[in-house]
Amino acid sequence: MTKEEKNISIFNDIILFLHKKEAIKTGDFVLSSGKKSKFYLDLRILQSYPIYFRKSIFLLKHYIIQNIGLDTFEYICSIPTSGTVFGSTISYDLFKPHIYIRKNIKNYGTQKTFEGDLIPNSKILFIDDVITTGNSLISSINILRNKFTINEVLVFVDREQGAAELMRANGIKVHKIISMSYIFETLYSNNLIGSIDYLDLKNELEKT
Repeated sequence: MTKEEKNISIFNDIILFLHKKEAIKTGDFVLSSGKKSKFYLDLRILQSYPIYFRKSIFLLKHYIIQNIGLDTFEYICSIPTSGTVFGSTISYDLFKPHIYIRKNIKNYGTQKTFEGDLIPNSKILFIDDVITTGNSLISSINILRNKFTINEVLVFVDREQGAAELMRANGIKVHKIISMSYIFETLYSNNLIGSIDYLDLKNELEKT
């Protein structure tokens, strides 16, 4: 089995597991942004299943080594809560320091915008679990961009709903492990969604 074939096998294992655990669903949902969607995706369940969590970390870690390069960044930054589960684990594995952006600035103490020790002018790789529109992620990036270098983001799943275009417009390259369209194709090829649902889901992505 080639390296590419091995990765595809791991992709498929994770996708089928998430579907089994109802972490991937089709229907009518409202996202945190308020946007309506015909599909639901939640990677937070992976942390409760070490085998599948290790598989996801393996894919992220090796993507960084092979496609981004360990010498292109000095820090890993994530966003609570689910993004931090991935970011802190990868940081530990790669011996890279980790910080995370606070969702809400504390109104007491030092009122920090992020947690961790960060040297000015450092290069930062942002890591998140899922990216949709990219609005919340770009807001977090902008908190640090005036003092630090941030050119790349790595996500486990790109929902393909405008984030890559927004990031590109802001000078940020988005790297992804799995696209939402690949997830749909995997579910369809394994007879886990029907042809009507498959076409509806693809249509939602194409309209974005």
